[in-house]
Amino acid sequence: MHAARLSWPGRAGAAVIVIALSAAGCGSSKSKTATSAGTATQAPSSTLALTISEVGRTSKYTAPTAIKGGLVSVQLTNSGKAPHGAQLIRLEGGHTILEAFQVLKPESHKTPSWIHAEGGVGGAPPGGTGIATVDLPAGRYFVVDVLGASSGGPGPPAVAPLTVTPGAEGPLPSTGTTITAAAPSKDHYKWQVSGALKAGSNEITFVSKGKQTLHELSVGRITANVPVARIAKDLQSNGPPPSYVDQSVQFETSVLDSGKSENTQLILTKPGTYVFFCHLRDRDGGKSHLAEGLVTTVRVQ
Repeated sequence: MHAARLSWPGRAGAAVIVIALSAAGCGSSKSKTATSAGTATQAPSSTLALTISEVGRTSKYTAPTAIKGGLVSVQLTNSGKAPHGAQLIRLEGGHTILEAFQVLKPESHKTPSWIHAEGGVGGAPPGGTGIATVDLPAGRYFVVDVLGASSGGPGPPAVAPLTVTPGAEGPLPSTGTTITAAAPSKDHYKWQVSGALKAGSNEITFVSKGKQTLHELSVGRITANVPVARIAKDLQSNGPPPSYVDQSVQFETSVLDSGKSENTQLILTKPGTYVFFCHLRDRDGGKSHLAEGLVTTVRVQ
C-alpha cells in the first residue's frame, strides 16, 4: 500500500527515544494457565502469527486475513535487518486504511473516535521475535509497522488488513509487575509502578487509563542526575538525543486506547536510572502527556 506515513499525534516528539528492543509476552494455549500466585487464569485462545521482511527500501507482512478475537497472543517474527513492530488498529464506521493514514500524520494533533489503538508488539529486534497478549474485540483492523513509519525510513510502512471475529474474552494472565498510565484528574496523568523491575527481562502488564485518550510507555536509560522537569522539557524539544540518554538501552510499547491493557516484556539491559514517559496527546489534541505529568524516573538494580 502506498500511503503517507502513520504517526500518532505527538509521537514524532519522541525522536530522542527510538525502539531498539523487542516487546514480548505470554505464549498461546487453549488450556488454563496457572499464574505465579497459583490461581488459574484464561490463556490466549488464538494466535496472530506475523512475519515481517524487508524488500528493497520497504517492508511487508506475511499475515493471516482473519483470526478469532478475544484473548489473543500476537507473535511477530522479524526477518529483517532493522527493528520492526506490529501495531493493531481497529476501524469503525466504514472508514478505510487510507483515511487513517491521512489523519494520523506527524503534524496531526487529534485522533478521530473511529480509530482505536488495540495494542500489539512495540518492536522486535532484527532476527528476533516479539510477543504480546491482548484482548481484541471483533471488527475490521489493520496491522502497521509504526516503528518503521516513525524511524524515518525511505519507504512506506508495512501494512496488513485483518478481520477479527468474535472470540472468548478473558482477563490477561497475571504478571509480576504492572505499569499504569493513571489519570487522577482531567488533563493530568502519572505513572504508577506496582512490582519490582530488574536489569534484564521483565514481564509486565501495561495499563492505559483516562477518558478519550491514548497511551504508550517509552523508556530510556539516563546517565546523569537530571531533574524530571528538565528531562520532560528536553524530550519535548524535538531536538537530538540529550547527552545524558544512553541510546543503547531504549524501549517503547505499542499504543493503547484508554481502558485497555496488554501483557508485554520490558527489557532493561543495564542497571541504572530510567525515564518512563508518554509523548502522545488526548484524542482532542492539547498538550502532550509529557507536559501533563506522564514522565518519571525509576531506579533499576
